[in-house]
Amino acid sequence: MRYPAGAIAVLIALALGGCASSSPSWTGVYHATVEGVTGTARVSASGDRVRMEFSSQRKNSVSILRYDRGVAWLLAPTMAVYREIPLADLRRDVPLFFDPALRVNRTELGKELLDGRDTVKYAAEITQNGATFRGYLWEAVPPLPVPLRWEDERGAVVSWEQVVPAPVPPGQFEIPGGYVEAAAALGQNVMPRAGRHPE
Repeated sequence: MRYPAGAIAVLIALALGGCASSSPSWTGVYHATVEGVTGTARVSASGDRVRMEFSSQRKNSVSILRYDRGVAWLLAPTMAVYREIPLADLRRDVPLFFDPALRVNRTELGKELLDGRDTVKYAAEITQNGATFRGYLWEAVPPLPVPLRWEDERGAVVSWEQVVPAPVPPGQFEIPGGYVEAAAALGQNVMPRAGRHPE
């Protein structure tokens, strides 16, 4: 199974979430644009567990990030197969705000109206796994569980919409029954390599 490189690398590898952590469980829609490629995912999160659902005209896929276990599961629903990779292997083009170890240094720049919503804009320096990201962060007033927008100094843009604090069933963060590991079922090349994830 082949996967387009662009939006895949943009999304799970770029998963941006949990800046404010005001609610342990929430859902939302995530958009990321890196190097001219845009991807979208529906996201559900509860504590240190994250589920990202990707859809396109040709395929659907799901990625589950389990920070409590240090792994990501990449699911191909049409084939009922999955691949497990270490979270440390995920490509970082923008910060992974889902990571509980993420550190954000903010300098407030003032209040702004963003898409009709009151926000506070920050110059931000973010440190994760030895990497440093610099850019601008917009957080809603009052805060949501995720920032409304992130722009880095290279031009990458991440935004959120339809963010709703709400319970998420624990089963959403597990490999569904009947799935088998991709390498065992179909050979080594049926799932994307680390850092390239299904749209």
